[in-house]
Amino acid sequence: QGSDPSPLADRHLTPSQTHAHERGTACRGGGSGAMVAEDCLGLAGAAAATSMTLLSVLSLLDVAFSASVLRGVAESVALLVCGLCCLQGETRIFYNYHRAVEENFGFALKPLGRGCAYLLGGLYCFGLRATLTAEAARKGGSSSSFFGLLWYTCCLLMLVGSAASVWVYRGDRRTQAMMSQNSGMADLDAYYISS
Repeated sequence: QGSDPSPLADRHLTPSQTHAHERGTACRGGGSGAMVAEDCLGLAGAAAATSMTLLSVLSLLDVAFSASVLRGVAESVALLVCGLCCLQGETRIFYNYHRAVEENFGFALKPLGRGCAYLLGGLYCFGLRATLTAEAARKGGSSSSFFGLLWYTCCLLMLVGSAASVWVYRGDRRTQAMMSQNSGMADLDAYYISS
């Protein structure tokens, strides 16, 4: 009695996620253009978080060739933790760790925070790989083109995910502004009706 039967009742959802869930349950069969766009934005964010996690593994594989092993391991751990936290923010996949992520990595639960993390991580990893490749070329060595392609693809996905997260943030702000404007009009109507 009195409890919400929805499986999402105990989750903390942003307005766009709640709105998307309500629309998804209202019209299961037919998809609209807005739903497809929201799905693409969510997919881009999840791909960015997965790319950040993959870059942590690639960074660990590249540690043997770097000058400082401790720095390489620290970069890898930072990318792994940020990637997994952002993946939790995007998909809510690690239900048991949601509280820990909320308390310690709150930025990962907000679209703007994830967008900043993807942007900083993508630009840093892009610059790091360019520097390491230039240094190897200067010393007369070479680097794997497949490894570089995979690295730069992950960086590009993080930059796309950053733009998608900022777009979701912008949509959330617009939705909140419209909801507050509509509730303000309802309050005004209730004031005049009750008088």
